[in-house]
Amino acid sequence: MFGTPANEMIKNRNQNQKIKVSLGIAFTALSLISLGWIMQAYSIFDWESAFELGLQQGTFEGSELESLIARKEKGEAMADLILPLPLTILAFVGLVGRKFYGWLAAMMVFSICIYFPLFYLFQQLGSDIQVALFAIVMWAIPSMIGIVALWSIRNHYFQYG
Repeated sequence: MFGTPANEMIKNRNQNQKIKVSLGIAFTALSLISLGWIMQAYSIFDWESAFELGLQQGTFEGSELESLIARKEKGEAMADLILPLPLTILAFVGLVGRKFYGWLAAMMVFSICIYFPLFYLFQQLGSDIQVALFAIVMWAIPSMIGIVALWSIRNHYFQYG
């Protein structure tokens, strides 16, 4: 019976530290992901400059094939802003407030950010693979780490959700 309150305090302190570290990892991954959404938004508003910077493939000012590639890429950029961007914002807001919807939105964003770099990797095999490798390093790996971090504190969100 003696020492129980002290043990409980240590347990709570360790749990709070685990939550802080896990949220720090999640916020870092979401911040890296947000850079991707900013690049996509920049591409939509000034495609040719984004193309010159190497952020996109295909130019509307090139051949018919390049224009076709640019239209496909611009469609993907717009799709990135329609669903994942609001989910990312929802994840930030929800995780700051330690709400279940933030945890769930972050998990959704992380899943998307594992999928699309793999898509690009397999699409670019045998050609320009640098973009796919950049996406894997910038988004897929941090997303995988973010999933593990948030999964480790899932009880906190399911308990207090």
